[in-house]
Amino acid sequence: MYRFAWRMTGSASAAEDITQEVFLSLLSQRDRFDPSRGELGSFLIGVARNVARKWLRGESRWSEIDDDQLSMEPVEIADREISEIVGAAVASLPPLQREVLLLAHYEGFSLEEIARGVNVEVGAVKARLFRARQNLKRILAPLQVSHGSTF
Repeated sequence: MYRFAWRMTGSASAAEDITQEVFLSLLSQRDRFDPSRGELGSFLIGVARNVARKWLRGESRWSEIDDDQLSMEPVEIADREISEIVGAAVASLPPLQREVLLLAHYEGFSLEEIARGVNVEVGAVKARLFRARQNLKRILAPLQVSHGSTF
């Protein structure tokens, strides 16, 4: 939960607060989790997602977004480590794309688990993940040129 919250918000203190709120919510409202509807991990990610979105709105870092946004600017790579460049590229994705990318690639959730966690159909998860990957290709294009890598 912490890692997901940190990657969504970019703030260690916000991630700590979000993680704490997720688990306090689970403890105080145990009946909200129904094992017949899915795994506990998917449920907790859904709660973390909602709390993170609330935090982002409060920080004016979240606006109503165009999930279909595909044209992102390439990232500046001068004098930066590759991990720093990739992290900045992921952080620059629209929030709905970023969350499914983080859940799929960093947290290892299946498409079905992500769909349950973010309360959308699997097809929507696939579309967001596709758009996130397309955006990352555009954003990270300078890396391909400078390092000869293919994405």
